[in-house]
Amino acid sequence: MASANALRVLSLLALLCLSFFTSAEQTVPATATGTTTQLPTPELQTQELQAHDAQPLPPVLSLSAPGDYSIGLFSQWLEDRTLTLTADDVMAHDDWTSSDSPSLNFGYSRSAYWLKTRIHAGKLHDWALWIRYSLLDYVEFYLCPEPFSQADQCQTRLAGDEVPYNLGRDVNHPNLIIRFPMAEGQNYVLLMRVQTKGTHQIPASLVDSKTLQQELDTNSIVRGGYYATMVVMGLYNLFIFFLTRERSYLYYTAVTLTFLMFHMTYEGSAFQFFWPDHPSINHFALPLMFLVNSIFVSLFVPNFLQLKENSHGAYRLFRVFTALSCMLLVMLPLLKYQVILPITNMLSSVMLIAALIIGIRFWLQGQAAARFFTIAWAALIAGLILANARSLGLIPTNNFTLYAYQIGSFMEVILLSMALGERIMRMQKEQLETRKAMLKSQEEAIQYLRDYEDLYQNSLTGKFQLDEDGFFMKSNPAWRAMLGYGEQSRFISDNPTFNSLFALASERRALWRRLKDNGRVQGYVAQLVQPVTGERIMVSLTVRRTSHGDRISWVGSGQNVTEEYQREQALIHLQKEKTQALRQLVMGIAHEMNTPLGNIRLAESFLNDESREWSEEELHKNLQEGLSHVHEGIERLNSLNQLMKNAVVQENQYAEEEVAIRQWLTNWACDMRTQHPQVNLTTEIHSYITEWQTYPDALQIVLTQLFDNSCTHNADLLGKQQLAIAVQFRERGEYFELHYNDNGKGINAEQRDVIFMPFYTTQRTSARSKGLGLYQTYNLLTDLLHGQIEWPDGEEGFALIVRFPLPADDKSDTNCA
Repeated sequence: MASANALRVLSLLALLCLSFFTSAEQTVPATATGTTTQLPTPELQTQELQAHDAQPLPPVLSLSAPGDYSIGLFSQWLEDRTLTLTADDVMAHDDWTSSDSPSLNFGYSRSAYWLKTRIHAGKLHDWALWIRYSLLDYVEFYLCPEPFSQADQCQTRLAGDEVPYNLGRDVNHPNLIIRFPMAEGQNYVLLMRVQTKGTHQIPASLVDSKTLQQELDTNSIVRGGYYATMVVMGLYNLFIFFLTRERSYLYYTAVTLTFLMFHMTYEGSAFQFFWPDHPSINHFALPLMFLVNSIFVSLFVPNFLQLKENSHGAYRLFRVFTALSCMLLVMLPLLKYQVILPITNMLSSVMLIAALIIGIRFWLQGQAAARFFTIAWAALIAGLILANARSLGLIPTNNFTLYAYQIGSFMEVILLSMALGERIMRMQKEQLETRKAMLKSQEEAIQYLRDYEDLYQNSLTGKFQLDEDGFFMKSNPAWRAMLGYGEQSRFISDNPTFNSLFALASERRALWRRLKDNGRVQGYVAQLVQPVTGERIMVSLTVRRTSHGDRISWVGSGQNVTEEYQREQALIHLQKEKTQALRQLVMGIAHEMNTPLGNIRLAESFLNDESREWSEEELHKNLQEGLSHVHEGIERLNSLNQLMKNAVVQENQYAEEEVAIRQWLTNWACDMRTQHPQVNLTTEIHSYITEWQTYPDALQIVLTQLFDNSCTHNADLLGKQQLAIAVQFRERGEYFELHYNDNGKGINAEQRDVIFMPFYTTQRTSARSKGLGLYQTYNLLTDLLHGQIEWPDGEEGFALIVRFPLPADDKSDTNCA
């Protein structure tokens, strides 16, 4: 039984290999190093010396003896970002980059890559180009004799996993193997164009026919043995599952068989055996098999390490891995190959690191099974490192490094079988302690319920429970206080329904609709009415459905957010006002500048177009007239600029001082009566305040602008000497109020929202301030004087109240009267 259980981990180990094999920066296929020789002919040696000065040419690959020659260090590469270059185009290019790696890897890219290798053929004629990476979409081959003239003289081939399997392959093998016969002593240029959606890994080598056959025989034996082992392990554990109905055997069977399919897809065997005439399946086969295998691995690892019993956090982590794998599987049709594959690689790497860390942690805690697990894991990782170091040319290639990861997997299987045996013994021992732990857990659960009840009753957040009809079954003091009930007895006697608390029926229906659809609602803000006081409050509700057998109830909580809601609404209103003011300002500036600029442009155009045909006298006259128009336009622009400057309030522009308010108001009234004797102006002060700390210049601008506005918009009453204006100052509590009203035509409610907007006026042609007067008034009142503007109801004509806050020293003592 122990040996059977040990087989369960093999698929997991193979998946960990994948996180290295499919990395965008590493390659697994084996390559052998070739001999580095220079071209024996003097002519080509001279050409090398005259090559590109910025970068030396790589050496010529001399095929003077049988062997397996990696072309990486003998090649140059060129990136084709436009995907339009042909063989003739690239041969004319001088932007080639010499390779410094025996195994080329350009990672993920939308470009195509060209490789150029210069070859000198020896006595052997039969050579084959072997690319030990099967997931390249399109590979074009050109073997051209030197000197190169045009691509029509080259041997050309096309292959890849986007091409039907039987087309373009000379050897029935998952990798791309293309035979190229060569003439003795001939010099060649080997061109390859590679375009793929995955990683541009090009571990290519030239192999003579005899060496090729030997390597293919060895490769076939290893592949056949590996496939047979995986199939036998999968079927064997499936048979055990049918006998024992133990779910772990089913997980292991699924892991084994799905990884076998993934490995065959990655290696190219699946394309070779299962869908050779349908290359479109290769678009999604690799990530599909990867994700399905990841799902079963994330289920198998917790079972092997018993994470549910030993580490709840680690168990939940692998449940997250399961969820992520399922989510990526569902999103597979929506994501591109270049996107989904790096994500799955990262997920696999995280699973590998997590499993290793958990194993080390359990080992330090003294678990024998974890000790074997960690050592086995380290053996596998060591095999992976050796295999990848060999593929990158960091260590020599031999039988040990060639099959390092298979050796590591075998050692891991042996060690894990020992761990599984120890695990079975430990499980028997732990079963005796399970009952004691269960009793202890029951006591802790009872204590937890008691603590929860205390927390429920003393919580500052309102909590409640409803039956399926919406009646309150339970509530805590905070909820009852929120509804205005001080005592629980009165709340029970009134027994208000949950639905009766809603001020708006639409909000109540929307809440129950969401509860019916989702079973829960969180952070739903609704307006409720307190049954006792009738006051309306804004409450953030969280409600979820619970069931006890056939009974359904609703558990919820509420928090009073009235103040927060009011502040939010005030901010929204303020933002709207600012946006509207800015829009009005821009439009007004453009409108007011349009006329003077048009006059200046018209004068300039007139003078430029007509001046050639004028006499000297006409020229002088028209120049004076044109300059007059230009001067008039400039003056209007200057006036507009001054108005805009005045409309902007700067605190250091006005001096703050203490004024005798009665004398100041009398002087202002005298000035207004002098300027407009036909206006019936009355001023009054209803306050004991004699001295007021304020900005007198700003206050004078405000009153004068209001006075001029009344005269401008009530010209008919002004002409009949019937216009009456009243200005009063009144002290009320902590505020000093300015009351201004006239007996004119006034404004409607809609105009109140826009009257203080920049450039707003109903008499644009005659308005001296161009609609900026009341805008300046508003800025002075609110920004500088910190006043609050109110519109009184029931007043005739134009009426306005401004409330100024009084400093503590300015408040009069009414009792002294």
